[in-house]
Amino acid sequence: MVLLVPELTFLTGLSDLRKNSRMLKEVMWEMIQSPQQHYQRLTGLLRRIRDTPDASQELQRWGLVLDTDIYRVRAVGLPAFPWPPGRGDSSGDSRSAQTQGHILPVERINLRHRSFLPAEELGWHREVTKEVPIAVISINSWVLIYPKRLQHLAKDLLASMRSSCGAMGMQVGQPSVQELRDDRIETYVRAIQSSLGSQDKVQLLLCIIPGGRDDVYGAIKKLCCVQSPVPSQVISAQSLTGHPGKIRSVVQKVLLQINCKLGGQLWGVDIPL
Repeated sequence: MVLLVPELTFLTGLSDLRKNSRMLKEVMWEMIQSPQQHYQRLTGLLRRIRDTPDASQELQRWGLVLDTDIYRVRAVGLPAFPWPPGRGDSSGDSRSAQTQGHILPVERINLRHRSFLPAEELGWHREVTKEVPIAVISINSWVLIYPKRLQHLAKDLLASMRSSCGAMGMQVGQPSVQELRDDRIETYVRAIQSSLGSQDKVQLLLCIIPGGRDDVYGAIKKLCCVQSPVPSQVISAQSLTGHPGKIRSVVQKVLLQINCKLGGQLWGVDIPL
């Protein structure tokens, strides 16, 4: 835990991460580091503060001292590793406190035909995109809406959905296509209302919108969640641009989301835990 002194802190932040995929990737990389990596980064920050004259003088002016070590918890059931890493056992170090905690065993993730233990980073995206989930809902009656200038992205999306759905046990039928002349909010709303009114039952409404159009996204979700409830999936055109591997990964995640929205179940754990 880090306690911040209001007089010594400044308001900072990041711009909209959805508009900067590179920054989003870097932030996610920082968040999924191992405990050892987190420890090394935090102690490195403390050492930089100590070795920076301006920072040290400012802390001294307030009568504050930052230790270069942190409070440590040793979890029961985890393999021991040198602490700090590379310096041997620091059990005799009087500068910092230690306590003993408890860690729960790793839960087994169950799919329809097999189960597995997640990797150290606790992610199993690859497994659920290559195996059949517990419950799969096929997409038979659905609507695809996009502006005319994004026609090429719509074709690539549909082709990628059909090539990726088989491994997940899903079936993607031919959609009812609505190609819009422009990307105004009113045009999207009229097309959605027309599609929902002309078909008896619509499983899913999938819309492709230009990048950075939060107003269009909000209008579509308000219409599909409040005024005319129907499962919906909105995809930004920015997500469908790039190398084929990136687009395939995006489409796989979209299919998983759609399966859940339609009532499917991706995975489960043993109950009781």
